[in-house]
Amino acid sequence: MKKYQLVVTIIICLLLFPSSALARSLFEHQNTTVPSNQTVDDIVVIGGDAFIAGKVNNSVVVVNGDVHIQSTAEIKGAVVIIGGQLQQEKGAVVTNDVINISFDNATANSLIIGAGLIVGIGAVKLAASLLMLLLPVLMVVIGKRHTVRFVDRYRTAPQGKLLSMGFFTGLLLVAISVLLILTIVGIPIILLIVLLVLAATVFGVAFVSQFLGEQVQATAGKPEWVRMGVGAFILTSAVNIPFLGLLILLALVLYSLGISTSWVVSIFTKRRRFAK
Repeated sequence: MKKYQLVVTIIICLLLFPSSALARSLFEHQNTTVPSNQTVDDIVVIGGDAFIAGKVNNSVVVVNGDVHIQSTAEIKGAVVIIGGQLQQEKGAVVTNDVINISFDNATANSLIIGAGLIVGIGAVKLAASLLMLLLPVLMVVIGKRHTVRFVDRYRTAPQGKLLSMGFFTGLLLVAISVLLILTIVGIPIILLIVLLVLAATVFGVAFVSQFLGEQVQATAGKPEWVRMGVGAFILTSAVNIPFLGLLILLALVLYSLGISTSWVVSIFTKRRRFAK
């Protein structure tokens, strides 16, 4: 990363230098030669080759061209070649980094794959953010009574207990998934576990969104879906904060697992009571 920053910095600085600063530098758009008896500060060549036999006090930057460093050459700065090749004779002195960035098929494929990954990750984050905004609101619009009842049920529950329960449930699910991933038969079960975790997260998002929306004074007296939407917007914004958002998302998932686990336990408890 530092090397690419160095490349960009060198090119920008040399392009922005006034002509007086380039009095002892070479900035060419054609083949450039520095003879053995010549000393320059910098060499920047775009669209041509550089033949260096003399002394360069700073950097050499060649874009879309080759660099030929002869045996009598002495370069004290970095040598940066973008889209070309380097030929260095024995005896030449280069005291800094040599950075060669080629644009062959392998590099092009790497750039395409990298760009695709960046776009793909961005698309997934955008889709997840939209779902976090829309699903809680839809839950209120479609099943208002059930959603409000669900939120009220866990409003007074010990929040630390729910988070701890979600933490241990998460550890259990991870352990089960690790065991199942070793077998082909277990892969569908892992997918089922992932779907269950996502479903639990939806309920957790709805609960937290409702709570956050109620804390905003502007939503007082507004419909339930408005408060839910405002809370979902705040939660989605928090999750998209770099680095900190990952911690918030992790806490949200664990909290959601705690709520879902508590709900499942309460169902089994009721069934046992009815069975007796």
